[in-house]
Amino acid sequence: MKRIIFTNPTAQKIYDDYFASVTSCISILSPTDQQELLMELNSHVYEATHCGVAGNEVDILVDALHKLGAPELVLQPAIAYKKVQQAGRSFNPKHILQALYLNVANGAGFFVIGIIYLLILAFGSLAIIKLISPTHTGLFVQNGHWFAFGYTSDLPDGLIELLGNWFIAVVIALMGIFYFLNTLLFRLLKKR
Repeated sequence: MKRIIFTNPTAQKIYDDYFASVTSCISILSPTDQQELLMELNSHVYEATHCGVAGNEVDILVDALHKLGAPELVLQPAIAYKKVQQAGRSFNPKHILQALYLNVANGAGFFVIGIIYLLILAFGSLAIIKLISPTHTGLFVQNGHWFAFGYTSDLPDGLIELLGNWFIAVVIALMGIFYFLNTLLFRLLKKR
């Protein structure tokens, strides 16, 4: 990577500090991957600071670095992705463990998102099943205790369905709530 030289010493210090932080963040990667990420970020900084915009060098640089974001946050997905690629190429147990560590939070988050989508589909199916088989679908209670929520083929004596046709409204409301929660979780994972 060719270092950008600024005329203002403050701008140079800001630039050097930013790239020292970047280098620290990507030190876990192979030298080739480090160089690739450094060159990519450096080209963004170069384009932002040398695109013909006149002004204070420090202000332009700070604005460009602010748009790029903090290296610890911005580089995390790229580091995790590159570490997975490196682990796949090398089969080195150290690289595999590092890749797993870097990706476990995303993996767990996407697993939860998948489970919630399955629940949304299940609730949607229950609304349809209630229309097809209303006596076997609903919220069932027996002797004051919960017996079943959903579809049941077993209808013992003393079983009471509490919601009736409101069951459809309840499962649609649950679909909406779970969809909203999934959207929030997806946004949280995207920010990482």
